[in-house]
Amino acid sequence: MTPIQLIAENYQKIAIKDIKLGMFVVAITKQKGDIDFKSGVVSSESTRRSLQSMGVLEVRIDLSRSKHQQEVLIDNPESNLASEEQVQEVLTSTEKTESRKRAQKLYAEAKILQTKLLDALKNGEVVDIAPLEEMADEMIDSIFKNPDAMVFLYRIREKDTYLMEHSLNVGMLLANFGRFLKLSRQTIKELLVGGLLHDTGKIMVPDEILHKPGRLTADEFSIMKRHVEYSMQFLDKSEGISKIMRIVAANHHERLDGLGYPRGLKGLELCLASRMSTIVDVFDALTADRCYKKGMQATQAFRILLQGCGTQFDEKLVKKFIKCMGIYPVGGLVKLKTGKLALVLESNENTPLQPIVKIIYSTTGKHYLDVKVIDLAKTPTEEIESTVDPKEYGIDISKFY
Repeated sequence: MTPIQLIAENYQKIAIKDIKLGMFVVAITKQKGDIDFKSGVVSSESTRRSLQSMGVLEVRIDLSRSKHQQEVLIDNPESNLASEEQVQEVLTSTEKTESRKRAQKLYAEAKILQTKLLDALKNGEVVDIAPLEEMADEMIDSIFKNPDAMVFLYRIREKDTYLMEHSLNVGMLLANFGRFLKLSRQTIKELLVGGLLHDTGKIMVPDEILHKPGRLTADEFSIMKRHVEYSMQFLDKSEGISKIMRIVAANHHERLDGLGYPRGLKGLELCLASRMSTIVDVFDALTADRCYKKGMQATQAFRILLQGCGTQFDEKLVKKFIKCMGIYPVGGLVKLKTGKLALVLESNENTPLQPIVKIIYSTTGKHYLDVKVIDLAKTPTEEIESTVDPKEYGIDISKFY
């Protein structure tokens, strides 16, 4: 199989003498003097010379918005890791609140769009991915601005909308994983749209098999596996479907040991997008509530992913995914040693065992508390004891986001 080509980084620092026409400059990183500068495309040689004459030594460019000829790297789990640090804003408390509201609005709009997509497919219509790409751009903006705000939403689900929400969550988690791996914005966008489309073929699987509470028989499993084939048929009829989108849909059930389906690919036959997709797809399925089972806690799902390393999953990527999600993932409920229950709002990269949480409930008094947000890294009197299932206490976490 021909490997995908992916751009390894979104932002890149470059000396002024090395600027090419068509590059999109977002900031000056080194200069002599102090000049006022607005971001934009370097459209002529005179523009470059003008910047240089004003004392600009180095700039940061955005590859995803540049139109010059870009160098790409062959896709494998190592070569796509960027050396430059991704640029991310430092938000104030008010901005974080606003970004959470914006993320909720986007997620609700994406659910509506995903429902329309599935309805259109059921009616035999061709997939129009233009609206999906527009939504993907907005979701990626939100993820880069405040990844915790968007990722939180994968925990808020309804049991009767699994297929739609699973695809949406896989796309969103893939995008956040791509951000963590420092892939290009375009690659992240294609991963997101690929996730939205990856399970569309399941609408062709009979409901009695798709929602069967018990173990599938061999014949039923054979029918279930055909959903990948159906998904690819839908995508083949649609315009604008990229190689990465196809790979996410085609390979999310493949395994490193070759025991996956539909083609039994293994080892180096599985590119980075394939390996990422298998991890994210299984993680979301394990943590989802279904009509016939409760979803498990993220920490339990992490253990299953780790147990499958080397056979089903790429070990290095699983460990990176866990780091990306956080030891105590955003949206999870934790019990503090003081007996309080708290909702994980934000991860602390430098102190992963001490996230920012929202205290909401007392297990000793068995009553809700006045909501209080604390940073455990700055609150030595509070420490996490364990993760807990909100359903054990009848808590609807969506009311506290």
